[in-house]
Amino acid sequence: MKYMEDTRVCKNCNNSFTIDASDFGFYKKIKVPPPTFCPECRRQRRWVWKNNTSLYNRACDLCKKPVVTIYSKESNIIIFCNKCWWSDKWDPKNYGQEYDFSRSFFEQLKELSLKVPHMALINDDGIASVNCKYTQDFAFGKNCYMVFIAWRIENVMYSYFVIAGKDMMDCMNIRSKNEWLYECMMSKNSYLVKYSQFTLACIDSQFLYDCQECSNCFMCVNLRNKKFYFKNKEYLKEEYEEILKSYRLDTFSGVEKAQKEYNDFILNFPRRYVFVVRSLNCVGDIISESKNLKHCFVTKKSENCKYCDLTEGLKDSYDLSGGGELSESFEDITCDQSSRNLFGIYSWKSQDVFYTEHCHSSKSLFGCVGLRNAKYCILNKQYTKEEYEKLMSKIIEQMDTVPYVDKNGRVYKYGEFYPAELSPFGYNETEAQEHLSLPKEEVLRRGFNWQDNIQKTTGKATLKLEDIPESIDDIDEKILEEVLACIECKRNYKIVPNELIFYKKMQIPIPRRCFYCRHENRLKRRNPFKLWHGKCQCEVLNHHHTGRCQIEFETSYAPDRPEIVYCEKCYQQEVY
Repeated sequence: MKYMEDTRVCKNCNNSFTIDASDFGFYKKIKVPPPTFCPECRRQRRWVWKNNTSLYNRACDLCKKPVVTIYSKESNIIIFCNKCWWSDKWDPKNYGQEYDFSRSFFEQLKELSLKVPHMALINDDGIASVNCKYTQDFAFGKNCYMVFIAWRIENVMYSYFVIAGKDMMDCMNIRSKNEWLYECMMSKNSYLVKYSQFTLACIDSQFLYDCQECSNCFMCVNLRNKKFYFKNKEYLKEEYEEILKSYRLDTFSGVEKAQKEYNDFILNFPRRYVFVVRSLNCVGDIISESKNLKHCFVTKKSENCKYCDLTEGLKDSYDLSGGGELSESFEDITCDQSSRNLFGIYSWKSQDVFYTEHCHSSKSLFGCVGLRNAKYCILNKQYTKEEYEKLMSKIIEQMDTVPYVDKNGRVYKYGEFYPAELSPFGYNETEAQEHLSLPKEEVLRRGFNWQDNIQKTTGKATLKLEDIPESIDDIDEKILEEVLACIECKRNYKIVPNELIFYKKMQIPIPRRCFYCRHENRLKRRNPFKLWHGKCQCEVLNHHHTGRCQIEFETSYAPDRPEIVYCEKCYQQEVY
C-alpha cells in the first residue's frame, strides 16, 4: 500500500502537523494508529512523566529505612529502597487485578500503579554501582553524588547526562571519556578543562567554544590544534600565563567577570547551524554516528528514527525520551535493551511489552507495573499465551470504545501515551519544565499537575555569602561545617569533602549558587530541542559563494537569537 503525506491538527495545541508517508508505514508495522498530538506536544506529554532532579526525603515502605526519592508524599506512590525492591520479599503479581471492561484502561492502570511499590530512585547503588546513593537514572558508577541520567562514570558530582569518564563536576551532555572537567558541556576526550562547550581532545584550558585539540587556551572560539591562545590570538608561553594569572580565576569575582566577557566575546564568531557529525541524512541537533534521523536531539549511533532525545543505539523507533539499544519501539521514557517496547516507562530488557512501568527482563506484557522475568500478564495478572492474546485484543478494542477523557476533554484511546494528569509528578518537578518552562497558572490551565511542596530548605545559613573568602586558596576545611545560601534562589546547600578536594585541585572558587541554579543556568546555554527554518548568514566573498550565502537549513537557533549562524561549508571556512 502506498501512503501519502497528511497534515492534521493537534488535539492538544490545535496547531497543524505533518505525518509523512514513511511515518504511516512505521505505525502500521508496530500496529498503532497515527498520533493525534503533534511531535512537540507528544514530547511535552512524555516529559511530565520524567522527574530527573527533584528529590525528597522519605522512608522505604518495606524496611522503613530513610531514603531519597523522586516521589513526593503527595504523589501517593509506595516506594521501596533499591535492595527491598529487587529482593524476593514481595511479589508484584500479588497486586494483579481483573480487567474491568466498563472502565477506561488508563484509569485501571493508574490504580495498579498506586498499589505496586516503585523504586525510590532508579539506580543500581549497592548492586552494580558503589557509593552512588544520590543518583537518578543511573548505572555502573563509583563515588558519584547528585548525578542524573548517567552511567559508567567515577568520581562525578552535580552533573546531568554523563556517559563515561571520571573526575567531573557541574557538567552536562558528556558522552565519552574525559577527566577533570568543570562546568563543561559537549566535551569529548578532554582533560583539565573548565567553563567550556563543544571541546574535543583539549587540555588545560578554560572558556572555550567549539575547539579541538587545543591546549593552554583561554577564552577562544573555533580553534584547531592551537596552544597558548587568548581570545583567538597566539602569545608566548610567559605572556599567556601572565594574562591567565591576571584574571584571578581562583576567585569568585574573577570567574564571574571572565564568564561575562566570554559570553560577549563568542557572539562575534559564527557557529554551526546544528551539531551533526559523522552522520548521514539527519535532521536535528547534537547527533553523531547516525543515519536517517529526523527531529532527534542528543542522539548517537542510531538509524531510521524520529522525534527522539537523549538516546543512543536506536533503530526503527519513534518518540523516545532517554534510553538506548531499542528497536521498533514507540513513545517510551528511558527504556533500554528492548524490542517492540511501546508506551514504556523505565522498562528494560523486554520484548513485546505495552504500557509498562518499571518492568524488566519480560515478554508479552500489557498494562503492568514492577514485573521482572514475567510473561503473558495484563494488569499484573498471569494468563496463558492464548488467554493473554485474546484478552489483549479485546482491551485494545475497548480502549477505543471506552476511552479515557481528561479534565480538559482530551480523548485517550489505544496508541496514546499516558494522560499527563495521571502523572505522579507536578509539571515543575519534571523534565517538561526544563525544556518548556511555564508558570503555575498556565500549567494548571493546560491540565497538568503542579507540586507546591518541592523540598527546599531556606533560612538556615550559617555563613553569609559576603563572608566566604573570594579565593579557593583561602578556604579551609571549616567550610564543610557551614550552611550556605544560594545567591539566586536562597536555597540552602553545603560543601561536601570530595567537592572541596575537587575545587582545590582545579583552582575553582566556592560556588555561590546551589546545584539547582547552576543546573538551570547550564540548561539556558543548551539549545532547545526544537528546529526553526533558517538561512546561512555568511557574507564573506571568498567562501564558496559570491554575496550572501543562499543555503537554507533547519536549525536549533531561533530567528531572534543574537548568534551568527553559518551553514557547514561556510563554518568550516571560519575554523582557525
